[in-house]
Amino acid sequence: MHRHEAHEHLAPDEAPPDLSDLPEDWQEVVLRRLEMTKTESIRREDEDRKTLDEVFDRQTLLVLYKFISNGFLETLDYPVSTGKEANVFHATDPQGKPLAVKIFRTNTATFRSFMTYIAGDPRFGHVRPNRRDIVYVWAQKEYKNLQRYFEAGVRVPNPIAWRQNVLLMEFIGSEGTPAPRLRDAPYDDAQKLYEQLVAQYRLGSEQGGLVHGDFSEFNILHPSGAGPVVIDVAQAVLVHHPMARELLARDAKNLAAYFRRQGLKGVTAEETLKAISPPERPQRPIDREPVDEDEDEDDFEDE
Repeated sequence: MHRHEAHEHLAPDEAPPDLSDLPEDWQEVVLRRLEMTKTESIRREDEDRKTLDEVFDRQTLLVLYKFISNGFLETLDYPVSTGKEANVFHATDPQGKPLAVKIFRTNTATFRSFMTYIAGDPRFGHVRPNRRDIVYVWAQKEYKNLQRYFEAGVRVPNPIAWRQNVLLMEFIGSEGTPAPRLRDAPYDDAQKLYEQLVAQYRLGSEQGGLVHGDFSEFNILHPSGAGPVVIDVAQAVLVHHPMARELLARDAKNLAAYFRRQGLKGVTAEETLKAISPPERPQRPIDREPVDEDEDEDDFEDE
């Protein structure tokens, strides 16, 4: 993974954009950056175009404008992944370097399940029980977890910046094409790959203090000629979280089951669990994160 010179953490307590100070053409500025995305959507089915229209609501456009005006983002090019919770787009920064922009959908129907993984995490304070606020914290949680993993040396996309429901990170792929997920990627040595993933997981739990919680062939990228890259880490919990042992066991079970299907009949969930479990030790200090307490209340209401 490439290391950027600096991370930019756009704090959630930063004052929201003052609309009176925005240029009259701010929406045009953003929409020009979205031109290729919209053009690409024309070639898609009606349902896909509807999805893109839902992703780029007014508040999300404001966040993208903030990234553009602050020099983080130059173009937002085309979607590389779509899902119920978020859409990921290929983008570029002002220097032409590729980025991945993950936009969490504030209208997602799965937002209530997010609280299962947010509750009990001392990094986050009180979360107001409405859709938009929960989604914002979910995006923040992915950013903070990526930071922990990256700083621990785990192969994850380098997190660059976050604000509200938008996350900027390193693009994993080549020449604009995203790296395939493990389920779709060819490889020759299943034993070697299993050992690499066990080592990465152990590094994340021991040095990063995290349990992934959804570790499977769907959430691992496998770039050609490079080692596996772990993605989709919003649900990851601290090793001292009340659900950590349960999630750790589930991850071990899923990882072992996948590699047994690939021919490693001797791999068991029990030995995998032992290999990926962190040693018992005192809890590392936690940097508690503020929540968007000073945002306009109307912005957070669940419609």
